[in-house]
Amino acid sequence: MNKLIICTLLIIFSLPASFAQTINNSGNNILFDEVNPLEISLQTNFTQLLRSKNDKEVYFSGECIIHWSETFKTQQMLRIKARGYHRRLSCYFPPLMLNFKPDSLLTADGSYGKIKLVTHCQKSKIYKDYILKEYLIYKLYEIISPYSLKTRLVEVDYIDSGKRGKHAKSIGFLIEPIKAMCRRMNCIELESNSFNLNEVNELEADRVALFMYMVGNTDWRIKSGHNIKFIKPNNFKILEVNPVPYDFDHAGFINTSYASPSEWSVAETVTERDFLGKCRINNQNYYQIITDFLDKEELIYQTILEFEWLEQKKKKSLIKYIDSFYAELRKTDRFVKTLNNTCMEEY
Repeated sequence: MNKLIICTLLIIFSLPASFAQTINNSGNNILFDEVNPLEISLQTNFTQLLRSKNDKEVYFSGECIIHWSETFKTQQMLRIKARGYHRRLSCYFPPLMLNFKPDSLLTADGSYGKIKLVTHCQKSKIYKDYILKEYLIYKLYEIISPYSLKTRLVEVDYIDSGKRGKHAKSIGFLIEPIKAMCRRMNCIELESNSFNLNEVNELEADRVALFMYMVGNTDWRIKSGHNIKFIKPNNFKILEVNPVPYDFDHAGFINTSYASPSEWSVAETVTERDFLGKCRINNQNYYQIITDFLDKEELIYQTILEFEWLEQKKKKSLIKYIDSFYAELRKTDRFVKTLNNTCMEEY
């Protein structure tokens, strides 16, 4: 029995019975099967990390304490670095990549080696709201498509082991690694240059495009794999590739102060919608997907209204934005003509 298996067994058998059962039942999704916010503590030299955040290759050794319940927590070693592109360069506190040690409970099956943490960016309430709205977009996409990354809200206590030696608490969320998603979906991840665009599942690509239209996001492209991951079933007989979107902070649904429409979009403002789906020979996909969105309308609204972390006023604003989308969808034939007039010759 190798060292990794021994370490994993020691960790699992030392846990309370109820928690060990949770691990057995949920497999590699021990972080994402629950919806309640998770408390974690991260300790590293944040003083130095913030100074060197523009170097995305620099990792810092640290420690992560996960408070699974009021009576149980685990302590795990990891490495931490700044990640992302725009937010890494523009945020005071950048998004983080959490790289757990091989003998960690979270990495026993190889799915959780690296986990993305979306952070608060700046020290103000409006940036907290930005995080919560982006988290909500991930949850809405889970309703729309099974090919979606799960997320988990976290209340993080950042402990600086550097010169400042300060604590800072803030909300954030974890994003399920694509490896973990593929483990539960029995799929494999593909690089954007490893397949022909004709292999992309047209229905799923159009579903992504319509969802992006709903939330007012133009910061994505299938052709270049910009803010899109690609997966295919772990079956050599099935060649179709499915797109998985991520990173929604430039969406009009959030309306961040730093966002702007993408250069390939005709939208003049972030909140203006622009359909970036590929033009189709017939409208069959459009009608099918519109029907799917209309069928899930009530659940979309319910998810927003029942999201307790946002103030009622903010939720009303989001509902109003979604209202304008569904008002278009209900005039289906006219909306399909709009899609035909604004679609793109290539993704």
